[in-house]
Amino acid sequence: MKSYFSTNRVLAWTFTSVAVVTIFFACKKEVTTDTAPNNQSDNNTIAASQHEAAASAMYSGLFETVAEVAITQGLFTARKADNVNNALAVTTSCPVAELLDATNPDQWPKKVKIDFGESCLDRYGVYRSGILNVTFSGPLFNPASIIVVEPLGYKLNGKSVEGQFIIGGVSYSATTGIQYTTELTNGKVTLSDSVVINYASKKTIKQTAGFDPVTPLLNPSDDVFTVEGTASISYEKGPVIGVTATFTTQEALVKIFDCQHFVKGKLKVEFDKVTGVIDYGNGKCTDPITITVGDKTKEIKL
Repeated sequence: MKSYFSTNRVLAWTFTSVAVVTIFFACKKEVTTDTAPNNQSDNNTIAASQHEAAASAMYSGLFETVAEVAITQGLFTARKADNVNNALAVTTSCPVAELLDATNPDQWPKKVKIDFGESCLDRYGVYRSGILNVTFSGPLFNPASIIVVEPLGYKLNGKSVEGQFIIGGVSYSATTGIQYTTELTNGKVTLSDSVVINYASKKTIKQTAGFDPVTPLLNPSDDVFTVEGTASISYEKGPVIGVTATFTTQEALVKIFDCQHFVKGKLKVEFDKVTGVIDYGNGKCTDPITITVGDKTKEIKL
């Protein structure tokens, strides 16, 4: 069964680590102290932090897309899609989702092909193209289900995204909200002709406020989520070849509905014998976001 759907609304608020547009395509840096990084190792660490933020945003949007598919294709819960909040399934001309094995509704796994064509504009002003092949071992909101997303010629604004993105443990209750985990293996992102990174991550996402008492996704405006986990990048092309940068949550990263990036939390980065900390602020969208390497601090404008 084919359907047209919008990736613009469902769960855009849950796991967008930083908005793709603001980080990936328009990151502006401003030095905020007189001790701004002035040696190559420090600058490489800061660059690696920005590249990780860009890659994280590109992959995190896949959960939003999968949730939309689950609604439109009847894979949301054990019930049919008509029994959930169909107001979230906004019809647009792209992308096209096709349930490849729709003959037996009780048979799992189920495979869905999501085709963005040559150019499909999303809510962030990003043009997507290519295909996402998604395999559901069971309904999305079943903690035992595993959802595997495999890009095929998939690009964001012409930037290639590869790898295997696995979503698991998706659950919901009126008291704990939405929770799930993600794991990326064999990730690869072409950020530019001169920067190509290999990327891997493991993350746990938990809702901490705004629980909907009847069903998830009813009122996202008051929702708050935390993200914890690890990530790593290495360069096929870039400032330092053969060295891996690792990222570890020091304090849980906090995401609120009306802000495009994290508003709180700290991320530790280690790269080329240099250690730094990304500080996302104290809970307000207007708080400055900084990267500190030793006694040197740099502010990032999103």
